Parts: sequence; C-alpha cells; structure tokens
Amino acid sequence: MKENPLKKILAAGKPVFGTWVLMARHPRMIKVLAACGFDFVLIEMEHSDFDMETVGLLTMVARDNGLAPIVRPPGIAKAHDLTRPLDAGAMGLLLPNVETAEEAERIVRQTKYWPKGSRPMNLRLPATDYKPGKPAETVAFLNDNTLLIAMIETEKGLGNVEAIAAVDGIDGLMVGPDDYTQDIGAPGQMDHPRLEEAHLKALAAARKCGKFAGSSVQNEEMARKWIARGWQWVPYANDVAMILNIGGGMVKTLRGIAGR
Repeated sequence: MKENPLKKILAAGKPVFGTWVLMARHPRMIKVLAACGFDFVLIEMEHSDFDMETVGLLTMVARDNGLAPIVRPPGIAKAHDLTRPLDAGAMGLLLPNVETAEEAERIVRQTKYWPKGSRPMNLRLPATDYKPGKPAETVAFLNDNTLLIAMIETEKGLGNVEAIAAVDGIDGLMVGPDDYTQDIGAPGQMDHPRLEEAHLKALAAARKCGKFAGSSVQNEEMARKWIARGWQWVPYANDVAMILNIGGGMVKTLRGIAGR
C-alpha cells in the first residue's frame, strides 16, 4: 500500500504544493502535473462535472505517479460523497464549508475506520492498491494516511475555527476565499482586510492545535507572503486559470507584436 507522501513533509513543518483539476479529465494531465513536480493534485467535484468514474481514474493515475490525490467532494452532508472518493484511492479530502466542531466530528467518524469511526469496510480496493494485509493493520494504515482538511468558508465557521481545529482526525484548515468573501458581503474582494484576518485566525487556530493551515495562492508574491507566515497547505491556481493566465497574456503580447 502506498503511503501518503504529504504526511512526512507536513510533519517536518514544510509546505506542500499542489494545484486543482477542474476541467482536464484526461489522465495524461495528471502525468503532466507530476512532471511539474507538484506534491498533490486537488480533484474537484464541488465545482466541476466530474463523476466518480473520472475521479477514480484521475486518482489512480496520481497515485501511480507520486502525486497525492486529494478530492474535494460535492458536499459533506452525505456519507457516501466522502467515502467513495476514499475507496477510489484518494489520500485525503478537502471538506467544503465545515461550520462546527460537531460537523467535523461526524465527518471523522464517517471517513475513519475502527476505532476512530465506522467507515464502511471493503479493503480490496484502489485505496489499498489491491494488496490488503491483516485487516486491523490495513485500517490503521489507511486511518493514518488519510488527510482531512476542513474548509472555513463562512463567518460561522470562522467563529468556530479553533473548536474545528481541535477535533481529533482533522489534520488541517483552509479558508475558502471566494465563499468567505461572499459571506461577508464582499464577493471576490481578495484584498479585503477581513479575508486576511480570517487567514490569520485560521492559521493561529491550527498552530494552537498542532495542525497545518493554508489556502490557494495565485502568484509568487502571495506565496512568499503566506509561506513566511506559516502556511503549509499551498494549492496554486488550477488547470483553467493556468491556461487563461498564460494563454491570455501571450495572445495579448503576440497581437501587440503584430500590430493588431
């Protein structure tokens, strides 16, 4: 069975870097991202049309190419939305809009095997690379190698952030900037001071509880600023943004060269 490669890096206090896949469903895209040197890939289900077959295929290719596949499920209300990506081989979940410690505790119970929870057990799956050993050892291994990152996306969630971080089984926190700014009445204002305050509050809560924290970065300046402050969870852009940013900028340059 494959270990989660993020665990050792995070335990050493170092940041991990990844990107999102929202559109590119071809397995070769995962190989390209692995060739870039990313540590993880976030496979998006909340804001994409990916079905479980696509997620399972992308997850398998990521595992086989040294990338930790992390899935953002479409929501957290249904247990099988959480457990099916894990059965398909995801090494962790990015959990949208966790607002209370009680929600976090329920998620841990649903996604961890005995003695931490009651995740439905079938050990001959991609999650074990079809090589399960003794059941008790296998479930302990999977419990230890499955990351759960709670997204803080509302004022309610931010108000409970320390209690959420303190839940045993929650490994890290991520402020979701788009939904958080919408919740405070400033949709998309990434320079809003309350968003920066939210990032700092989540980081402080994570540190107090011995967990990691972070959020998406879109450029080098932002990465330098927040890594210096202690972010360890650092997704960069996404497949769509990288194409638009690079392609759009280059097309503008080419038209300038041509006088168009």
